[in-house]
Amino acid sequence: MLERATGCLENGGRRLLRLASKPRRTRRSLHSAFWCHGAGDIDLPSWWISLLQQPPPEKATRSHTIADTAAKCLSAGLLESGFLDFLYPAKTLTLIHKLAVRDASHLSQWAYRSTNQAGVRPYTSEALTEPLATESELDHAMRLVTTMQQNSATGFKSLSPIPARDGDSKTIEQRMAHNRTGLRAPYNNAKFEYDQAWQRYEKLESSSDIPESTLLFVLEQIGKLSERLRLETTHEVLSAFAAIPVEARTKKYYRWAMTATFNLNDLEQSVQIHSEAWKRGHDMIDSTLKLMRHLVYQEKVEAGADLLAAFEERYSKGPSGTNVFSQYDKFKPKVLLEKGRRIARKVLQSQQRGGSIINKSVIYFATKVILQSLSRKGAADAFKEFRSAFGALQDLVKLWPTQSTFAIWHLSLSHLDLQAAKLYKVAHDYGDVVQPSSLMGHLILRLVSMHDYYQVRMIFDDYRKHHGLPAAELFALVIGETSRQGDAIAFHSLFQEYRHHFGNPKGPRMYQQLLHVHSRRMELKEVVDNFDSLQTVFGFVPNVDCWNTVIAAHARLSDAKGAIKWYEKMLESEVTPDANTLSTLATMYAPGGDVDAIESLLRDCEQRGLQLSTSMIDSLVLANIKIGDHEEAERIVGDALKMDLVGSRTHMWNYILNSAALQRDLEHLNYLHQCMQEADIPSDALTYAALMQGLCVQGLAQSAAKILFYIMPREGLRATAFHYAVVMGGLLNVGRYDKVFKIYQSMLNNNIRANFSTNSLLIKAATYADAEDHVTDGQSQGSTNYRRATELLPQILKTMDPMDVALPEPLKGVGPQRLDEAFTSNLFEYLIYLHAQSGSVDKVPELYQQYLSTIQEFRPGTEPDLPIKMLTALMVSHLKLNQHDEVEKCWYLALEKAEPLARRSGASLASPGWVLPARRLILSLPLMFYIKSLTYQNRIDDIAAVLADLHSAGYALTSKAWNLYVQCLAQSGHARTAFLVAEKHLMDGWAGWRPRGSYLPAINIRGKSLIATRLQDNLFPEQRVPNFRTMAALAEAYRDMRSRYTFASPTDGPLQKLHREAPRVVRAVVDMPRVRGDWRAWGVKANRRGGG
Repeated sequence: MLERATGCLENGGRRLLRLASKPRRTRRSLHSAFWCHGAGDIDLPSWWISLLQQPPPEKATRSHTIADTAAKCLSAGLLESGFLDFLYPAKTLTLIHKLAVRDASHLSQWAYRSTNQAGVRPYTSEALTEPLATESELDHAMRLVTTMQQNSATGFKSLSPIPARDGDSKTIEQRMAHNRTGLRAPYNNAKFEYDQAWQRYEKLESSSDIPESTLLFVLEQIGKLSERLRLETTHEVLSAFAAIPVEARTKKYYRWAMTATFNLNDLEQSVQIHSEAWKRGHDMIDSTLKLMRHLVYQEKVEAGADLLAAFEERYSKGPSGTNVFSQYDKFKPKVLLEKGRRIARKVLQSQQRGGSIINKSVIYFATKVILQSLSRKGAADAFKEFRSAFGALQDLVKLWPTQSTFAIWHLSLSHLDLQAAKLYKVAHDYGDVVQPSSLMGHLILRLVSMHDYYQVRMIFDDYRKHHGLPAAELFALVIGETSRQGDAIAFHSLFQEYRHHFGNPKGPRMYQQLLHVHSRRMELKEVVDNFDSLQTVFGFVPNVDCWNTVIAAHARLSDAKGAIKWYEKMLESEVTPDANTLSTLATMYAPGGDVDAIESLLRDCEQRGLQLSTSMIDSLVLANIKIGDHEEAERIVGDALKMDLVGSRTHMWNYILNSAALQRDLEHLNYLHQCMQEADIPSDALTYAALMQGLCVQGLAQSAAKILFYIMPREGLRATAFHYAVVMGGLLNVGRYDKVFKIYQSMLNNNIRANFSTNSLLIKAATYADAEDHVTDGQSQGSTNYRRATELLPQILKTMDPMDVALPEPLKGVGPQRLDEAFTSNLFEYLIYLHAQSGSVDKVPELYQQYLSTIQEFRPGTEPDLPIKMLTALMVSHLKLNQHDEVEKCWYLALEKAEPLARRSGASLASPGWVLPARRLILSLPLMFYIKSLTYQNRIDDIAAVLADLHSAGYALTSKAWNLYVQCLAQSGHARTAFLVAEKHLMDGWAGWRPRGSYLPAINIRGKSLIATRLQDNLFPEQRVPNFRTMAALAEAYRDMRSRYTFASPTDGPLQKLHREAPRVVRAVVDMPRVRGDWRAWGVKANRRGGG
């Protein structure tokens, strides 16, 4: 029975602790005392007997026999508790007591591994048959065990070494080698088991004496095995270590003892052992690193600060090549960031309680911990924790600003330059700390490469203030970034200062930057004046780059006439055009979709023997996208992979990605992005902008915001105002106006300057919010008071600067109009249009005068040249006031304005089809209000003449414009013409009515189509389909015709002709379902029921 019971104990332990991977089926040899039920006759160690006593006797002496002690254990209530302690071997019982004092968190992380030899169990009698020690060693072993028992109750602090025996002159190593014969175990054997070594050591406790060499050897065996097998033998190792004399403790003994303290999470004892080892001259780098790792994990600030100070002092006289925090690889980045933040908060809280006294050592320690966590690979992926940890670092620098130098260096060398710049500003604002010139120069160099202009200017100004004149190379670097940003005032100031200290620039680069700064600011006059002064003032003959800059200035403003004029001048000069010259012209033709002009430039490039650049192919791809030939654009991008091109291919891929996004084809967008990755084309910030655009078009603006705030920082990409504009536009489409304001504020908090795109979206969000409040307040009648928009407009005008459009990034809301005109008119044209539509016509003159003043502020001395959108807004205002003559004037101005924007390169106005395909819809919006004006004047025939002229030139109408024209015809008594126009221009996109039985809602306030189609006019303007208002107007006209021609010929009457000429329109009108709302929307079937 006991044989089976012991087997159950082993099986239970295996199931509980996973001791072995498979059960062992070996013969069990039990002690002979088990068969006579004499548990008291078992040779039990005295330290085990003392452990079994519950409670232990107050006075225990060595005179008690083992049998008496066992009897006391049995009589003390062990049997009553049902716990048969005598059945458990020494190691198992020790394990049970360890488990009893551990909590659930320790048990879940603790794994016990079996180390028994195959077929031999530690509690069997076969395991105790080998002699363990000589008789001369037993007395010393007893004294050792007694010392261990005393130390187990007092801890490591009271441990004292056992003195060496008198008259023993042998060294410890000699005595260890001499006594290995009795205790040697097969350590080199892979199956060596820790249990046998420890049992042999336990057997020595019955001896009265044991040589010190035996103790050291046993400790060596136990230490090696516990470290290799990672067993829970910490108490035994520490007890054995405490018995070793201090002078006999070597590096490896200290290392094993510290490993044991780590297993016990006893960091106080670890620090004590480590300190003793350092005092005795032992350099235990591995143990030091582990100790620092445990101190950081347990958030022991004081101990960690002391260890860091001692480490740096110890290794200050020469490079150690070791980072004390190198054991951080054991932590996940997210955990490490949280630990750093918590340590910093502890330090900050302690400093707040301590008053004005600053404990610099703990602040330094917390700073080092956070720096290590921030620079850890993958730390930026944990965006929330990363931001919190960096915020804690900023608070530490505010507390002790003078320590910021090493922190800034660390961040910059870890490629966290934006964070380094922010930390520099914190130290500058809170402590007025003067950083060394080497650090300032390094930061300027890094930030210029990232185009962080405002941080560059701040640091550069501090450099000149505290360290005097910088080097010429650094000066020129800052001047170049100033030119790129379009800061003309700062550029000319720095340029004159550079000339004063270093003379005129020796190379052409700075002269090109002189032209470039005005080119980015859309200041053509200044570009031309500075170009003429290069030779007269500076004695520099303009090179090809200077010529290209002047041509690019005209091309950026869609001034094709001016760009061609300067290109011809260049051909007449001694300067030969290069590939960049032709690429600049191709860039000008691409937005209009002038594929023929770009292909002509490509042939010219080949004839001149110039190597093609990716910019030329980019323009060709964009031109095909603008004319709607998306398949051809993707084919060109695929062929470009095999071409020998100069430059990055990322831009052309971004074009087709953005095209797929605007087509609302997320599946194809994902496919193209995968192809881009497979072709090893690197992604940039605009690649992610295209992905964000695809999500926003589908109404997933929140997902696009995640890309902006989480994915792009993780990829090391800096967001621009364009990315924020994409998200803001997506939020506007889904009606989340409150989120728009938060995104805008977040952009400003990240030191990103707002441009006119984000400002326009902010104004739109304010107007939408005002309109929503107007409806919520129950003011369904009357004009809307756009209070928020009115308050925002002056604030935005104060911050407007041509620098807003200087950066080479896309701009939302520009459209086909000139960039300089869109910059000044974008805000006003929208507000004028809204006020005119809502009936607040009296506010239009005031806004128009503000617009004229803004033009004079940014373009002084120029006559106001109204863009098409501004003319459209004024047409709405005049139409509300029945000023049809003014409406007509605005229409002819719009025609005149559209001619240079829509004209095909080299085409004559006298020949038909001179309009660029990408600009054929440029007059569709103003045409709608001109059609309304002509309809109110009953000039229907004039509408037909206007449309004929537009079609002859190559212009086209959107679906909204055709629907409006059909409605005007149907409501003005031209029913047959209305049916014919609808049959020809609208019914190709007809998707049919919804199934019968599903009632359609009434027409909403935005006039959206209620037909079963997913097309949207703003995304697919040429997808023509009749909307519900058009069908209602046609239905009413058809009903009037039927009542008028009741007695007409049943075979050749007007209705029968209409059926033959417009069969699809008539069938749609006849099948029109009943709709709740206006009686005219009931159509023919309502008339059959007698309705109306």
